[in-house]
Amino acid sequence: MSQPEPTQPDASADDSTQQTDIVRDRQTLEAEMEVLREENRRLRDSYAHAKRATFRRTAVGFFAVGGLSLIAAFLFPALQTIFVAFAGTGVFAGIVTFYLTPERFVSASVSDTVFDTLADVEQHLVSELELQTETVYVPTASRPETNARLFVPQHVEYAVPDPEQLEELFVTSGAEAEQGISLPPTGGRLYTEFERTLSGELDDDPHSLATQLTAALSEQFELVDDTTIEINDENRTASIAINNPAFGDIHQLDHPVVSLLAVGFATSLDRPVTVDTRNDDRFNGVVTVSWDTLEQPSAESTGVTARERETTPTPENS
Repeated sequence: MSQPEPTQPDASADDSTQQTDIVRDRQTLEAEMEVLREENRRLRDSYAHAKRATFRRTAVGFFAVGGLSLIAAFLFPALQTIFVAFAGTGVFAGIVTFYLTPERFVSASVSDTVFDTLADVEQHLVSELELQTETVYVPTASRPETNARLFVPQHVEYAVPDPEQLEELFVTSGAEAEQGISLPPTGGRLYTEFERTLSGELDDDPHSLATQLTAALSEQFELVDDTTIEINDENRTASIAINNPAFGDIHQLDHPVVSLLAVGFATSLDRPVTVDTRNDDRFNGVVTVSWDTLEQPSAESTGVTARERETTPTPENS
């Protein structure tokens, strides 16, 4: 009698089973991801709701103080003026707090990450083009939509281009010494917001200007905890020591704190300024803004070498 042949495993059945398992695993992962997304949305909404509730409870507290003060004004006629003042203050503070409740909250870590990415892109651009580390903030009074531009020169001995040449990213239309890149400074819009809050004209005196700008950094924008100012009139420099700045290391290219100071000085003094940052044991860093006259480019930096001048034909005298 012949022996029965051993049965071979069905390969197609195994492949089908594996594919089914893969599909099930993928569907399971997609379902879990959707659950996580929904949970993240719920947590963000809950966090925002809790923040808004805190602001609104504060507003209710102000309204309560105002109402109680108004009642006390009728109960104690001798102190009516004081209680009426308290009532007005409480009601006003309640209205402001209630209607200025923010609708969206962005954590500091998110803001830091966004700026770090922007700074990395700009620094990579400077490195790839082999530009200088010098940064020049140039006022652009002729263009009302912008108050200043950040110019990074290509050459060590450079000249500041005209504001019209700074409209494009790559500055190549002028002399060789004026070549480089032009960027919109991060402090440009901050400076615009700062100007809107001023009750009068911005002072062009460096001492007063530094005081106003540092007050905006710490009180209006809350980008630093504290600052210390030192003005050198002889060298035309302002050194501002920074404590606990937002957005990390101030040595990054066009850091918002540095940029606001530079744009403020450049715009108010109506002249280009350079910026330098250094470490200090007593502070997180020191920003030095200089508005001294920038050096003019030499003949070599403008691309006119001695050899070119020798070979240039001179017109014959008639």
